[in-house]
Amino acid sequence: MLSESHPLIRRLIRFCLLPYCYIKLVPWHDCDRGYFKVLYDLLFIFFKYKYYPDNYGPCRLWEKDRSLWPYYYGSTYNAYPRIKLRKIVQRYDYQIVFNDKELWDSFSKHQDLKAPKSYGVLAPDENYQQKLKSLFAEISDEKLIIKPVLGHAGQGIVLAERTNDSIRIRLSDGNVGLDEFALLERSIVQEVITQDSEIAKIASSSINTIRVVTLLTQEEEIQVLKASMRYGQGDSFIDNCSAGGLSIGVDVETGKLFSPAYDKHGNLYYKHTISKVEFDGFQIPRWDEVIALAKKVQELCPFYRLIGCDIAVTETGVVLIEANANPDIVFQEQVCGPILADKRIYNEFKKYDLLINKYQKRLYG
Repeated sequence: MLSESHPLIRRLIRFCLLPYCYIKLVPWHDCDRGYFKVLYDLLFIFFKYKYYPDNYGPCRLWEKDRSLWPYYYGSTYNAYPRIKLRKIVQRYDYQIVFNDKELWDSFSKHQDLKAPKSYGVLAPDENYQQKLKSLFAEISDEKLIIKPVLGHAGQGIVLAERTNDSIRIRLSDGNVGLDEFALLERSIVQEVITQDSEIAKIASSSINTIRVVTLLTQEEEIQVLKASMRYGQGDSFIDNCSAGGLSIGVDVETGKLFSPAYDKHGNLYYKHTISKVEFDGFQIPRWDEVIALAKKVQELCPFYRLIGCDIAVTETGVVLIEANANPDIVFQEQVCGPILADKRIYNEFKKYDLLINKYQKRLYG
């Protein structure tokens, strides 16, 4: 009997979710291809390219020439890429090193990686309100960020702010007093990074990070695959696309932004909605340091060969916010274009046997 993790079962589940992809993941206010043509496209991708077409909307594939479609790798969460990646490149047993923020914090300290200062862990079964009050009494910080130890995609992150003698908790949808705050899961408490003033010109309310995806090749060389800059919108204090943030491609050689930016639904933005600063050509400060830090993380983790580092730039240097075990390729391809169009990436994916359909395998003869 097949388990739920078997690729055929996962494919069947994804097939049943195609109506959701069709209804919810296509920006119909922009897409002019027509209902039946889009349906055909989604089925074509699912059966011919062998992945769930959740990249169709975010990457705006209806606008792309069909000859370019095979160069898109799609989500690494799909059944066939997932099983191939887990053989060597992203071995499941090691994901806990990155997924558990408490464990990663300890790893970072022992490896001398510059990361946000941690003030300990809060648990739902303890008096976490009093623990936070005591912590604020001991330190000068006016703000602390609280992240679920096993959280992802920015979910569950809150901000604790001290104003005079009171402490309030900013949630994704408002704020409450500390006494009304309900901690739902074990969480790590960290300092709030003060970002570089140039970065803050575009968005100052959130801590804006650069996602750099690296690959350790079979020849033990570190290859930077793609990079993107993430900016929060409105008064959000996080920059995740899942929380309404924007993502912009970055030229990995120069550290300059491409244009346009995208939200997770594939909507386009040529300037930030609040600051009105244009993205195209914006230079990220300390770019060489950003790349050096991402490569250092990959070098320290040879047991895990495809990592996404989230890095913040401050006035005094770069800081590793976190490392991701499953940096989804969809959102890199959304802002930087199809990764297999870069022949050096294609060759490394081929060596690791990560190509999942005959169209990919024939791209370069």
